[in-house]
Amino acid sequence: MVTKTDGITRRKMITGAGGMAALGVMATQTACGGGSSDAIKWDRVTDIVTVGSGIGGATAAAVAKDNGDEVIIVEKAGFFGGTSSKTAGVIWVPNSVFLRDQGISDNKDDCLRYLARFSFPRDYHPDAENLGLRASEYALLEAFYDNASVALDRLIKLGVLDAVEWRMWALDRPTPDYLDNVKENKVAQGRAVGVVDADGNIGQGIEMMGQMDRALKKMGVPVLLKHAADRLVTDDSGRVIGLIAKHGDQEVAIKANKGVIFASGGYSHNTGYVADFQRVAVDGSCAMPVSTGDFLKIASDVGAKMGNMSGAWRMQLPFEQATATRAVPAGVFYVPGDSMLQVNKYGRRVVNEKRNYNDRSEIHGVYDPGKAEFTNHLMFMVYDQRTAEAFAGNFPIPVTPGSDAYTVSGASVSELSAKLTERLAAISGDTGGVVLDGGFEAALGETIQRFNSNAVEGRDPDFSRGASDNDTAWHGAFSPMRQDTDWPANPYPNLVLHPLDASGPLYAIILTSGTLDTNGGPVVNQHAQIMNGSDVPVEGLYGAGNCIASPSKEAYWGAGCPLGLSMTYGYIAANRAHAAKKV
Repeated sequence: MVTKTDGITRRKMITGAGGMAALGVMATQTACGGGSSDAIKWDRVTDIVTVGSGIGGATAAAVAKDNGDEVIIVEKAGFFGGTSSKTAGVIWVPNSVFLRDQGISDNKDDCLRYLARFSFPRDYHPDAENLGLRASEYALLEAFYDNASVALDRLIKLGVLDAVEWRMWALDRPTPDYLDNVKENKVAQGRAVGVVDADGNIGQGIEMMGQMDRALKKMGVPVLLKHAADRLVTDDSGRVIGLIAKHGDQEVAIKANKGVIFASGGYSHNTGYVADFQRVAVDGSCAMPVSTGDFLKIASDVGAKMGNMSGAWRMQLPFEQATATRAVPAGVFYVPGDSMLQVNKYGRRVVNEKRNYNDRSEIHGVYDPGKAEFTNHLMFMVYDQRTAEAFAGNFPIPVTPGSDAYTVSGASVSELSAKLTERLAAISGDTGGVVLDGGFEAALGETIQRFNSNAVEGRDPDFSRGASDNDTAWHGAFSPMRQDTDWPANPYPNLVLHPLDASGPLYAIILTSGTLDTNGGPVVNQHAQIMNGSDVPVEGLYGAGNCIASPSKEAYWGAGCPLGLSMTYGYIAANRAHAAKKV
């Protein structure tokens, strides 16, 4: 099940940087997917084809062109930039030029320990060969470290990105990593890189991809918009030598003398694949609607091995927003408020509400074997009048308390519980019939009482909320207190803990799990080559970004991790393809 994309245009999807016009080519003869190249009349001939125009595909194209290869970008949507255009434009780069310029040593061995500790917590052992990882897993992490800063340097030198150290908006400080408080992380902040616009302001994803778009135009790289990759063409040896793309009702045959690089996004908007592969709910996604996992079938047809298929970059989002439109504009990246907590249907806290979006959202997938249920499928964000007013407008808290369609309010714990029961009954057809436990009201009251006592002391013995720089820094960056209210700054010892006023009014928002995008698919090696079922590279086929099995598994190392991985493996792919012999 996929999303129709023929009518998708930049105007419909996103505003900002301009995209190239489609070039209007068409095929005169078709070819069998993953089969023989006999009798094909090629409409275009190039050295390298990149599929997808996000940061991975754009990096691969720019590097390929600079290497002296001819390259064509194939883009399914009607605009340039992909889901990368919707991001904050942050790229996670260890040992970046900005760290080096400050004299900060981001040592390779130390960094690899951090990556391995976060990505492979069950296998990681600091004294074991390859840190306890399989050789192939270690090689992927090592390739990332070795190439990430080099790739960024190359893009800066080529004028593709006007990059700077990314700082936390009004806080004007380096960004802490998402697991900043473990001993393996020796450089716990400052690895995030961003771009600046013409006025010297930090730009977001639309600026980042606009810069890449403009640079590729200057380099003379053709971009075929509204061209959906459909199938690969191989020679008798099984080497990929070209791509068939669909442009409306026409087919376009593009010969790739050196290789085809896919950076085409995940499968978040293919509800069939989501049902097949995801164990955690994916009720919505801020990935572009064209993220329908096309590469899964295309790569399967040439024998690709699949990995990390249940993986995703996760976030929470209001359940009722997701049911209204699966393609949500954003998620609950950092939960706003200090007099706020989250409980499950039993009225109990189960997570540090200030953890990063990816790790926090994993709680939705916890399975209780005794009850045979996903206990935290829905979570309930509960907050009081202080947070409703002092943090108003910080998503998902509405500008006017209780004014939006998905906020539930009540004058007391009892009334809020009753109103939540009514709301769940009204949306039961979408939730699978989730109801509050009979003891929810009493448990919520007890949870608030315990939370309040701990807030006064400034500690969270249950989930360590506020114990790391990550918790407090991102709280300040993403949910600053409004300056136009009479609510005082938090007077308690912990910036992110403040007692809830249980006397009311109280508010609640029903949260579920969604994705930035999925990150499973064909497995790559350290050269970004797609592997087959025998762990042998499929010659001429490469991958980067969310369409492949993530080299980091599901670990989100720090702000900009997905973009950093995509950029780096796009860079690796272009260089590996450059070294290939022409067909």
